Amino acid sequence: MIRKIFLAGLSICFAVCAFGQAPSAPGKPLPPGPMNAKVKASCTQCHAPDRITEQHLSREEWAAELEKMEGLGAVIPEADHKAILDYLARNFGPQKGKAKAAPKAATSAN
Repeated sequence: MIRKIFLAGLSICFAVCAFGQAPSAPGKPLPPGPMNAKVKASCTQCHAPDRITEQHLSREEWAAELEKMEGLGAVIPEADHKAILDYLARNFGPQKGKAKAAPKAATSAN
């Protein structure tokens, strides 16, 4: 019985990953770094890289996002968890989003 429930849950996770968030055409690539390949392996099975690159979350928000994705079936090895979190927070933190938005605001003000 438990095995049937587990297999049904696993099937649902695979279906969500395969159909619910199928990657679209590649957009902005993930920046280079020691965890680039691991982030690709863990996240782009279900999402296009844009899903990551367009977000600018705090470290705490990225930690919650990783936890949520693991709950939905993402495989993030425990040994890599902190390093992946560091990569996401460093490359896609709130300061990265503000840095890109600031020149736009300055340009439109002139």
